[in-house]
Amino acid sequence: MTAAFAPGFYTTETDAASVSGDWRLGGWTPKVLQLPEDLGNDARRIVLVELGRALGLGDVASVDGLASALAGTAPQTVLVWARGTEFADQQAGVWKALAEVLEARAKASPAFAVVLAGRDKKSKERDR
Repeated sequence: MTAAFAPGFYTTETDAASVSGDWRLGGWTPKVLQLPEDLGNDARRIVLVELGRALGLGDVASVDGLASALAGTAPQTVLVWARGTEFADQQAGVWKALAEVLEARAKASPAFAVVLAGRDKKSKERDR
């Protein structure tokens, strides 16, 4: 999955600020997503809302809404998913739907990328 977004960018949570700085130097505008550790029973809604806010798209209510809203992201935007990828192991369906939308946006325009700053080896292996 990550190859479609930003090949070679694997990092840890503690390096997220450094990754943002590297992208900024390259002329990109990093938007950092840091989800709460505990997403509770409504992970899908929380992830969509926080993702929309991080990207400056406002509250997003559905995966389809995210797909439409992503068309409005500024050129040279990189989403740095710095915290909260753990939910992917518990909410595989939500993760798959989000990944498909983000991947489609990245393929539609090379001026959009995603950096997954997973903090554990398991998440890095899953996202390759």
